[in-house]
Amino acid sequence: MEQRDVIVIGGGIAGLSFAWHATRAGQRALVLEATPRPGGCLDSRRVGAGSAAYWYELGAHTCYNSYQALLEIADATGLGALIRPRGEARKRFALLRDGRLTTMGPLSVFRQFSWWQLAGSLLRALFSRKRPGLTTRAHFSRLVGADNYQRVLAPFLSAVPSQAVDDFPASGAGSLFKKRTRRKDVIKTFSFDGGLGAVVDKLAGLVETRTGAVVSALRPRADGDGGGYQVELADGTALGARAVALAVGPATATRLLAPAFPALAAPLGRIATVDVDSVGVVVARSAVALPELAFIVPAADIFWSAVTRDPLPDPTRRAFAFHFRPGHSQDERLACITRVLGVPADALEVVHTRSTTLPSPTLGHDAVVAELDRGLAGTRLALTGNYFAGLAIEDCVARSKAEWTRVATTT
Repeated sequence: MEQRDVIVIGGGIAGLSFAWHATRAGQRALVLEATPRPGGCLDSRRVGAGSAAYWYELGAHTCYNSYQALLEIADATGLGALIRPRGEARKRFALLRDGRLTTMGPLSVFRQFSWWQLAGSLLRALFSRKRPGLTTRAHFSRLVGADNYQRVLAPFLSAVPSQAVDDFPASGAGSLFKKRTRRKDVIKTFSFDGGLGAVVDKLAGLVETRTGAVVSALRPRADGDGGGYQVELADGTALGARAVALAVGPATATRLLAPAFPALAAPLGRIATVDVDSVGVVVARSAVALPELAFIVPAADIFWSAVTRDPLPDPTRRAFAFHFRPGHSQDERLACITRVLGVPADALEVVHTRSTTLPSPTLGHDAVVAELDRGLAGTRLALTGNYFAGLAIEDCVARSKAEWTRVATTT
């Protein structure tokens, strides 16, 4: 049986950052990733090779100077030298309504509101008691009015996680917005040379990472067998470790934990998920008349959002990552892309696809996370990922750091 100090199941940013903290502490860590590539939702697609390669983001796309846990890793690994500021296009976006694209700035959203409804709602909210335990829809409808929320705000909010946010908690674990302390020595919004994939490349080069490694079972080992945990792979390989971290989605974590750790599997099974199909395209700059902008939000369409590479401009090419609602064929998705961009099908020089399963937190998510943390207390078993505090990169990295600190101090 192969032995490691720490085994991490899942090679997304949560798993890689957990393994990095373990390795930094002198532990022999191994990351097991089921797919051919590590990175998970950090998915920088590259066209061409070497320093001339063109890249764009098909997954997560932006970092902020409030991402303290990520910046800690960047400082320690030399990634800080690769930080690249996002340009002026980050301040512009487009609203697609009734087939027409309207380019807007950050304050332009308010011009879409009914001002009479907004004024009445704000007055009621000002003179009424704060109400905890609200959904995103209930909270913002109370602030801006139900029609303003449904017609204007909901599409913009839903564009962030590429799913309907109506039933998300308005505060606490799983909420969209969090107050974080900013690093004044780092630019407010940034990426890295080569995209966020540079973070994946760096971490995967610093920790032992095995791709195509499908985990079939996880079980505790008796003290007579060395204690800790045994991880079994689909190819029959058995691995032993003093500590194990699961950095996979709720469904996979539930499947692996259910036989031996039912008290953890039960709350995990209550976390809802949604599927998102993403299609990325690269086009010649001259082929698209649309002005440079950061993203496109539809008021009603088959996609949630389209994120561009424009804030990090290239002189000859542009790229767009469309995140679609489930249930549409590739032909329907491509037809939508060419319609929105106003280009013929043969203008799409490169087409990439990916499917992602994302958590969809609802009211009571705080209690689910608390139940999981109680079940993990006192063990060297860790859970990390995007279904605890939230879906952002920082939520994943911060959770991994906290879980490693807990595991490392468990005797």
